Amino acid sequence: MLFLILAVTPVVAAAFPKPVGYVNDFAGILNSGSRAHITAIAESLAEEQGIELAVVTISDIGDEILENYAVDLFAEWGIGGPEDSGILILLVLESRDLRVETGYGIETVLPAGKVGAILDQYVIPHLAKNDYNTGLVEAARVFQAVLSDESFELDRKTDDSGDLTAFLVFVAIAIFISVMARKQPPNTPGGTGGSGTGGRGYPRTVIVPTTRIPRSGGGGRSGGFGGFGGGRSGGGGASRKF
Repeated sequence: MLFLILAVTPVVAAAFPKPVGYVNDFAGILNSGSRAHITAIAESLAEEQGIELAVVTISDIGDEILENYAVDLFAEWGIGGPEDSGILILLVLESRDLRVETGYGIETVLPAGKVGAILDQYVIPHLAKNDYNTGLVEAARVFQAVLSDESFELDRKTDDSGDLTAFLVFVAIAIFISVMARKQPPNTPGGTGGSGTGGRGYPRTVIVPTTRIPRSGGGGRSGGFGGFGGGRSGGGGASRKF
């Protein structure tokens, strides 16, 4: 009878730890200076950009798939708030895995290719030498720079596929606009001509806006860390072994 009960009882995944701040060093691998440094970066990012950064180190996640665990943890903690403007840096010590999970709100600024390139160039070299402090501080620093529109150098060989995709989409839009403009009959002199052509049959100028993270004008997320809330991720980001 007991066997039957166990057989039909679903396996319940281990509960996620509760967040204790922007830095959640459950594996105990960061020193106080690094924790303070990352916290300062996260506070600045939240205040100036309205973006929430969470750094998590954990000893083991059992048989969980890294990417699934990161997505579920992201949702459980609600990193990024209602705008989904959050980023999770997750380090699993035993399996030597690093996962960066991005919220829906910042996926256009941090596509998977760019995230992977940043990890390869700035983070993994330190983690591979077991220098977790420098590696995670660098991760927080560079992601803050990107999200704050600051300049930083990235090897050309690690250019991300997201930029190519954006370029191809832009070309497709330009071709579509050109074709549609040619199909429109030119306005005759003396006609109405008041819908952007000036009455001379010239094609309209169409401005395609670029995608940017909305600024909060210095009034992002105030009041210090009080727990995340509401953010979601669709699996964007990148994973690396170190």
